[in-house]
Amino acid sequence: MPTDRRPRVLQVVLSLHPGGTERLVLDLVTRLHADIPMRVCCLDDEGAWADECRRIGVEVRALGRQPGFHPQLGRQVAREASAHQATLIHAHHYSPFVYSCIAKLWRPGTKLVYTEHGRVDDAPPSPRRRLANRLFARFPSHVFAVSDDLRRHLAAEGLSAHVVYNGIDIGPLPTDADRTTVRAELGLDEDTILVGTIARLDPVKDLGSLIDAVAQLSPAHDVRLLVVGDGPERERLTARAQASAAADRIRFLGRRDDARRWLAGCDVYVNCSISEGVSLTILEAMAAGLPVVVTGVGGTPEVVTPDCGVLVPARDTAALARAIASLAADASRRRALGAAGRRRVESAFSLDRMVARYRDVYQGAA
Repeated sequence: MPTDRRPRVLQVVLSLHPGGTERLVLDLVTRLHADIPMRVCCLDDEGAWADECRRIGVEVRALGRQPGFHPQLGRQVAREASAHQATLIHAHHYSPFVYSCIAKLWRPGTKLVYTEHGRVDDAPPSPRRRLANRLFARFPSHVFAVSDDLRRHLAAEGLSAHVVYNGIDIGPLPTDADRTTVRAELGLDEDTILVGTIARLDPVKDLGSLIDAVAQLSPAHDVRLLVVGDGPERERLTARAQASAAADRIRFLGRRDDARRWLAGCDVYVNCSISEGVSLTILEAMAAGLPVVVTGVGGTPEVVTPDCGVLVPARDTAALARAIASLAADASRRRALGAAGRRRVESAFSLDRMVARYRDVYQGAA
């Protein structure tokens, strides 16, 4: 065991491929590593952000998990914890949590913290997980959810959790010059309404509904859609857009390291997921002063209140189209919602607040 009293944390994740959970883990590692030594263990492969960790001296190891349940992975997690002399394992999502529980059989003195960041669909609580959690619930010293909705879901699956909301580095508002630059790169004039979304192209994001909603809009609205991100649905969504009435009004930008920069050119931001924890891209859009149109699922209604955005039912293309059209026609409402959204993020969803909460947890478990 280390001779000093500082906690030493092994972060256990699926991978460090760009995504919301991975961004938060990278933020924790970046902000805290100087005072709380960190190491990252990826159950699957490393992902593009592993190099970001190594640049600040944080080691990353990938275990190359194969499909199916492999209890021996828990032993490998325990070895990684031993190599780091970890006093605490922080597991993100359920599979890393399960294997981290198994790791504690080899390292019973190592504390375990589990954070659940979201769900892959909107299915009801799992009876199978509730049964398994009769065993696993005894292992963690702390369980956290990123929203109260998710906390209730975990409770229904047999885990008692507290809420730590996600946070972002809020940063300055985009300037008029930022907007002009982005729109010039996209070839848009000032009168065009640009709807943006940043997402992994995955079924849970339901981006097909957004494509269909834009296709329903009258050409008189002069609305364009910008999709930033990549994922397994890229080919299907591209084909759907090309076959729609809005084929010439939809652009896929792919995965971008500077994804947030493109918000400066947008007029409205949309998230139409069928399930969310607390979306970092919604927070980033609000921080950029954009009005948001979002589905009222998961933790999103805890973030987006009626004074800073428009909530619509999931999978309701007509409601989504009406909300976009309404904002496209009302510049003053867009400005009012955007300003309120910025204030909301500043007051409740800063990265500093989130990091401080986890720092307290790590130090309290030392």
